[in-house]
Order: sequence, then C-alpha cells, then structure tokens
Amino acid sequence: MEGVRYEKDGRLHTDTAGQVVLAAGAYRTPQLLMLSGIGPAAELERMGIEVTHGLEGVGGNFQDHAVVHVTFEAAMDLEVAWTLSRLRLMARTSPGMDHGDFSASLRPPTRIEGVGTLLPLSVQLLEQEASGRIRLPSLDARDFPVVETGLLEDPKDVERMVAAMEFLRDLARTAPMREFYGAVRNPAPHEDWATFARSTYDSYHHASGTCRMGPADDPASVVDQRLRVHGLDNLWVADASIMPEVTHANTNATVYVIGERVAEFLSSAG
Repeated sequence: MEGVRYEKDGRLHTDTAGQVVLAAGAYRTPQLLMLSGIGPAAELERMGIEVTHGLEGVGGNFQDHAVVHVTFEAAMDLEVAWTLSRLRLMARTSPGMDHGDFSASLRPPTRIEGVGTLLPLSVQLLEQEASGRIRLPSLDARDFPVVETGLLEDPKDVERMVAAMEFLRDLARTAPMREFYGAVRNPAPHEDWATFARSTYDSYHHASGTCRMGPADDPASVVDQRLRVHGLDNLWVADASIMPEVTHANTNATVYVIGERVAEFLSSAG
C-alpha cells in the first residue's frame, strides 16, 4: 500500500503515505478494499478486478440489529407532539439466557385520519445467527454497495424476534401501560407474527463485521488484534467493520474506542 487515490471537486488526486487508515464504515470499507483488489477472489474476478491481495473475509460477516414495530391503539387522547423519554428496556427472550438479547423503545404517537391515534413500540434484536455480505454493484466507488443483510433469515432469529414482540404485547397489558396502550393493531392478533416480522423489519443502522478482526489463520478474518490488514504492513482499518460480532447496544461508543486504539497503534508503529 503506497497511498490513496480520491476524487475531490470532480478531480482525481493521489497522495502517498507510509501509513494508511481506512475508516469508511461497514458498507464502504469492504467496498473500497475490493475495488483496490483486496478481497475474495471470486467476487473480484466477477467484477473483472485483478486480485492484488486475496482476503476471503472482506465483505463477509455482515451484521446489524433488526427492528420491528408493534403498534397499539392509543388508550387515551394524546398530542402527536408528545415528548418521549429516552428510556430503553433491555430484556431476554428466554429465562435461561444470562444476558439480554433484545431491547425495546418507545415510539411517538401517530394520528391517522379515520383510524385514530396509534402508539408503536419498537423491538431491536441484538443478536443474529445468520450473517450477510457486502457485494460490489459496479466498478464505480460512488455507487452504494449491494447489501445482503441476512437479517431474520435464520429460523432462530425469527423465533427470538417473535418472542420479543410477544413480550411487548404482554407488557402493554400490564396496569401501568394500559393507561396509554390499547389493543394491538399491527400485527393483528390473528396474523402470522413471524411473517409480519420478516416482511416489515427495518435496520437499526448498526452495520458491523465486514472486515472482522481475528487471527491470521482464520480465513474469515481481515485485520489482526492491532487492526492491521493481514498480509499488509501499512494498512489499518478503524471502524465498525472490524467487530467480530455486533455489539449488544449502539455501536457509536465502541467505534470511538476503535479510533482511539488505532491512533495508539500507529504511534507505536511509527
């Protein structure tokens, strides 16, 4: 790695550097690596890119938190501008677990003409059995990569999500919550909640894992414990893509630490 080429104000520039840190996030970092010829041979050859440094793990292991909204009829008149607490509940889908595997959040009320006021609660699944992949859409770095999320594709993930949704339904029936939350509107009680979850889920925007940290003899890993790309002396990755597993919370605090650590590693390497 001798430097970087980049576009600014419509013009291409080249800068040389003895140390290069790539911190473009879990979507763009693997994309830029693959466009530079660093990544899985099959993916690069599919796009006609010469393999300059084969690393099968680049772009794999995509992880995120799936989010599903359970919506209730409001049990009282509420202002749509109702201010919500930042409260978040952490819980577990099975009493045998020693940690929480989902979180739940309040959502603001929505008033729909002819329907009334609706109150959603959202559930965020914090673990996933399946993982996805980032693929190249083209040879143009400005095109957003193809994201195969893997979210709610494993039956165990769907089972846990449904259990979390049912937890919210039961929570809304408790005495303190009944003052605000009425009957479940979406998904309806007679619906297949697993199908509802798979067809309506959203991302919690915690993309991670696509250049995972691990030992050099692990073909799925991309960087070592000091965040240096395996097989390259002067290229580091410092963003959420290096996480072997997505955190059981928001990713921003962990990314701050990753940035601080790579700064320390570069200081000692220099």
